[in-house]
Amino acid sequence: MKVRTKIVICAALAGLTGCASPTVLEGKYSEADGWRKGTVVEIGPAKSLKRSSFYDCRTEASDMEGNAPYVMVAFLRNGHPYARAAKLPTDAQLQVGDKVYVNFKDCNAPIPKRSS
Repeated sequence: MKVRTKIVICAALAGLTGCASPTVLEGKYSEADGWRKGTVVEIGPAKSLKRSSFYDCRTEASDMEGNAPYVMVAFLRNGHPYARAAKLPTDAQLQVGDKVYVNFKDCNAPIPKRSS
């Protein structure tokens, strides 16, 4: 009886420890730092994006950047759908439908494509 109880306790502790470890995407994009898997849903000038965005970097853009290209990325956070509007990096070759990583906490973070 005691052996079974010890096995059950060890298995439960191992399971809880595994759930408590932080999720890191591709070994460098930590969910704790705000990174999420997303999909590009819209690209265009800041003022012409039609989809609303809960995390919107356009509010930080000056009027002079009104025609700068922005990207709208849809992602899930805690199982709920959100969107992030961010300035399209100059070196990014993104298109609508691309699978990317997005950081909802940092407007200056890059928007790298996902490998899967």
